[in-house]
Formats: sequence, C-alpha cells, structure tokens
Amino acid sequence: MEFKQPELLYALFLLLIPLAVHLFQLRRFQKEDFTNVKFLKKVIRQTRKSSQLKKWLVLATRMLMLTALILAFAQPYFPAENPEATTSKKVIFLDNSFSMQATGKNGELLESAIQDLIKNFPENEEITLFTHNAEFRDLTSNELTTELQNLNFAENSLNFNTIKLKAEQLFKNTGEEKELIFISDFQRNLNLGNLSDSNEITYHIIPAVPENIQNISLDSVFISDREAEQISLQVLLSSKTEISEPVSVSVFNGEELLAKSAVSFKDKYEAQTTFKINAEEIADGNIRIEDSSLDYDNTIFFSLNKLQPAEVIIVSQNAGANFLSRILTPPEFNTEIFRLDQLDFNKLNTADLVILNEVESLSGALQSNLTNLQKNAVNLVIIPSENIDLNSYNNLLGQMNAPIFSALKTRESLITELEFDHPLLTGVFEERVQNFDYPKVQSYYPVNNGVNIISFQDNAGFLLERNGVYLFSAALNAENSNFRNSPLIVPVFYNMGISALKTPNLYYENGKEDLIKITLNSQQDEVIHIISENEDFIPQQRVLGDNIEISTAGLNIVSGNYSLEYNGKNQGYISFNSPRSESELEYEIPEENENIKIHPNIGAYFNEIKASGQNSELWKSFVIFALIFLTAEMLLLKYLK
Repeated sequence: MEFKQPELLYALFLLLIPLAVHLFQLRRFQKEDFTNVKFLKKVIRQTRKSSQLKKWLVLATRMLMLTALILAFAQPYFPAENPEATTSKKVIFLDNSFSMQATGKNGELLESAIQDLIKNFPENEEITLFTHNAEFRDLTSNELTTELQNLNFAENSLNFNTIKLKAEQLFKNTGEEKELIFISDFQRNLNLGNLSDSNEITYHIIPAVPENIQNISLDSVFISDREAEQISLQVLLSSKTEISEPVSVSVFNGEELLAKSAVSFKDKYEAQTTFKINAEEIADGNIRIEDSSLDYDNTIFFSLNKLQPAEVIIVSQNAGANFLSRILTPPEFNTEIFRLDQLDFNKLNTADLVILNEVESLSGALQSNLTNLQKNAVNLVIIPSENIDLNSYNNLLGQMNAPIFSALKTRESLITELEFDHPLLTGVFEERVQNFDYPKVQSYYPVNNGVNIISFQDNAGFLLERNGVYLFSAALNAENSNFRNSPLIVPVFYNMGISALKTPNLYYENGKEDLIKITLNSQQDEVIHIISENEDFIPQQRVLGDNIEISTAGLNIVSGNYSLEYNGKNQGYISFNSPRSESELEYEIPEENENIKIHPNIGAYFNEIKASGQNSELWKSFVIFALIFLTAEMLLLKYLK
C-alpha cells in the first residue's frame, strides 16, 4: 500500500493526546455514609469495573476513528498491476471477411463486434484500427465510430502473415510495448501457424463465436454443354454439414426468372444441378439459393455475351472439301476453305478448328503455326491423302504428342466398330446399333498410340483422337471410301465442330488476375471502362492488334454484374464474384501463452486494461471505517453504563 500524501501520516502522533487524556484523567470519589456499608461497598466495586471497561472501549473506538480519518486524508492506494497497460501502443485488427456474416449470441458477428468497440473505445485517446481492406490511423473515438458505422465486408481476405506485416508497419517507429487486439472468428484459412513465433507483439485474442456453423454455399457455375440454340449451366453447391431438406436453386436475368430447380444433397456434402437455357445474351444473370447463414454465398453473378460462332479453317490441296462446308454451317460455324498454296496464315491463326483435307505434304511454316495453335487449345482434324509425306506428317504429330502414321496398306476394310461412349458419338444413336450398312475403305494408314473412336473390323483405328488431334487413317475421297455417304459423317464432323465452340467465362473471381481479350478497333486516347450503376473502373489494358487485352489485377471491385464500355458504346458484359474460401466455417482459436492473451469479449478486454493500468484507491474505505468507529463510540456512550 502506498500514499499520495504520506506527509499527513505525521498526524498519527496526535493520537497520543486522547490516549493521555484517558490515561491521566483522575476522578475523585466522595465518601457517603449509609447504614448498609457492606452493600454499598459491593455497588462501588461494580461501578468502578464497568466504568473502566467503558473508558477503554471508548478510547479504542475514538483512536481507530482518528486513525482511519488520518489515513483517508493521506489517500492510500494499491499500485497498478501493469502501469504501462494504458500507455502501450495498441493497434486493433477487425476481421470484416464474409464469414463474419454468421450469427452469434448478439446477432451478426461483425455488427456485434463494431457495436462493442464503439461502446468500449477509450476516451481522449487516439486509436489505430485496420481491416482486410481498410486502414484508420490515429483517430479519435468519435472519428473511428463514424468510419466503423460505414464499414463493409471485404471481397478478399488476408492471411495471417499479411495481417502481421501490416500490423508491424503500423507499429513502426514506436518504442512502446506493442499490443495487437485481434478480433476475428479465426477461420482456418487465416493460417495462424506461426502466431506464437513473434516475441515483439503481444496478441490479445477476442474470438467472435458463431452459434450455427451450418451453411450452404453456391460454389460455382459454368457452361457444361453448348449447342446452337441452348447452353447447359452446371451449378455446384457445397456444405460442411449434412443437409436433409432439398434446396431451391433459381436462375435469373435481372428479376426475370429463367429456370428453377430443387437440389438434394442426399447425405453428401456436395450437390449439383444443370439448367438448359436459351443461348441468348444475358446482361444481369444471377443464381440464387435461400439459406439463413452466410448471405454472400447465396448468390452467384454471371453474364453471357452474344455467343460467337466457331471459326473453322479447311486447308485442302486437290480433293474437294465442299462436303465439310455443307456440314459446318452458320450460325454455329464460320467456315472458310483455302487451297494450300493460297493459305492466309493470319486467318489460320484466328481459327478455333483446323481441318487438313488430303494435303500431301506439310511445310515447316505450316507445322509451326499448327503447333502454336495446339498450344492454344485449338483442335486439329487430319484427313490424309493416299500419298502423303509421312516424314512431314509424323514430324508434326510427334511435336503434338499425337498418334503417328505407318506405311500405307492397300486392302479393302470394313468400318464396323463404334465407341458409343466417346463424346463425338454420344447421343448420335438412340440405341447401340450392331448391324448396319458398313462403310469401307480401299486403303488406310495404320496408326499407333491413339484412342479409337471408329474402327475397322480388325480393331485397327479408322478415326482416332489424342491430345486435341482427330486423325482419320484413310482418305475420304470417293475413289478410296464411301464414308461420305454414310450417316456417320454428319454427326462426326458436326460434333468435332461443336467441340471447337468457345465456352466463355461466365464470371471472374475477385482478387485473381485474369487477362481478357476484347475484339474491337481501338482509337487513340480511348480506354475501356468497367461500369455499373454506382461504379466506374478503368482496368489495366493494352492494345494487341485488333484486340484490347484488359487485366483484372489490382481491381478492388464489388461482386456483381458490370458492362464494358469503349468510347461510350457497350462492348459486352462482365461479372465478378468473391472466392468461396470464407464459406467453410471451420475455426481454429490459438492457445494462450506468454505472448497470446485470450479475452471473452471486447468489453472484458478494455475493462481489464483499464483496471490493470489504474491504482486501487482506498481512501473511501477508510472514511467508511471512520464512520463505523464514530457510530460505535456513540452507541457505547449512550447504552453502556
């Protein structure tokens, strides 16, 4: 115990005065004569004993009262346990990731944390606070209250290493003790593995605990199949807990309902459904579910621009190729036929599908361009002639890791075997046909290391596929084969063309760098804008010939649907969604140690800091004691005889 005014303790010497008065106070007794002397002596003896007891009790209470008053005026106190607690440098990290949309004891976790902070901010002290996407340095409690009331959820969350680096930057140039108040639900994706490795920062952990961890997430949507008039949207859902009831999934364009379905998880943690919708432009697409947990993963935004036909380039030498152009027709395909000696390499390099129709020899330039196209996922169809240059073909096929030709065999062979489960033949037949009018060839090249789609009766391949290369082993001209007259030719080449249709991205993920090419004639000093009703962004971009390539890197953009505008004109639509890493609702609260302190809530932490940084004042207690002793003295004087 210590005293603020210890010099007043000298007043304790004044206690000698009442002590002296009580000890040296003399009283004279007068003798009175009574007839019963024995009785009177007994009364006098009893009176003297009670008077002496009363005198000592009054003395004790009076001295204790004076002692308590003197100590009260000296202002005694117990020193603070941690006097530096209120003066150390404090930085607050507030987790505003989407997982903080979960409901806790007092409502939504983030909103509850904000309200607790506002109630407990220390007055007359500047506060530094940062979140996943915002930073507020040295603000007063009133200023920070205003900022927090307008705080939104972060589209992308930081991991612990990045949070730690930001905190260290905020602690820079301070020699005081460093304390980081860490308010979060502590999802596992924070990666807190090295939290206890730091000796420079003391972490005050304040967990935001959800009451319910059941959550259904719309994970992704993509085009699983594309036809001329329809597309198939495949929607994937997930949950970390078992879901017993069916979940309603709806597809909208704006507020127009396009399709709806109910999905059952069937005791699994994943579910999926497929919607077939018209292949029309969708500017404001969104897929929704109803779930009472996290709100952000109940919607996926998507947009579908006008689908472009596949660019098909047919390179032919002496054989006719009109049968191919009659199969690969608009609106699905833009087909152009070039003679080998008139081939436009610029056109070739824009192709989505290339067909070599009975070209006898391949030049080095053609091989180089075809190899580059394959690297860009452009399919190649090869129909050989009866006298191809095996070296040039096999050189190209070797570079593509595709099947290669062997020497020509001249013998009639029937085409009898079909791989019905291959994508080129799926859905072509209502049932698996075993007996039909088999087409035939007069000669063919045996082919090694391919996946047979259509085979001869000896199981040698007639049409094979590997690594994006479709390889016929025989010429299709009328002299060598009647395959052109077979009902197989239309579905086979049509499905080859369909496989070349570009499947557009329905949306992009926030925080991830993507490069998007937009075909348009650029003008000097004009740039592409990403626009919504309330936002206007100018992304990084560069001109590449007739294309402008934009980058999504560094875009701090809110999930939703946007339009692409150039020179005031719409050039298409683009959508963004947040990553679904916050939907897992798996938590890992660190264990307490020397540098990690865990507090039940924000109020408890600030009260603890306030208490540990303040002295325990005792003067009020001594005033109370003085009053008690004064009361005791009065009672003794009044009632003790």
